[in-house]
Amino acid sequence: MHAVSALSGLPELAEVRKVWFSDWYDGPITGVAVHDGREYWFVMVTNDAAGGTWDFEPRVYILHRLSRDQLMQAWAMHRAFASAGLPGCLHSPSCDAAGGSAEDLDALRERWPPEVEAGFMNAPAIGWYRDG
Repeated sequence: MHAVSALSGLPELAEVRKVWFSDWYDGPITGVAVHDGREYWFVMVTNDAAGGTWDFEPRVYILHRLSRDQLMQAWAMHRAFASAGLPGCLHSPSCDAAGGSAEDLDALRERWPPEVEAGFMNAPAIGWYRDG
């Protein structure tokens, strides 16, 4: 998650639509969204750097421009977790979900550790938007 200070100097964007999410806490935290016909990685903004609190209602997100390879990796990650039965699809048609065992999920988490998404979060930011 980003601290409020990450908004400094970024433009506010309109007409952003979430496509899928990878992390959730009372709502999406990270995932892929579309703006102006292009897909971006979104990350929620919080009041503190640790991500423990936020007062934004609706939530505020920063969009990051991923490379083609990063975006392909993000989609592969999403499809794999969705096929294991985890929620996240906001698109239609949604991904096939066959369900998976605890071992399957552990293998997916090993293949795509949280550090992968941290790399997405460090991609160039293009702006921010309010969830709407």
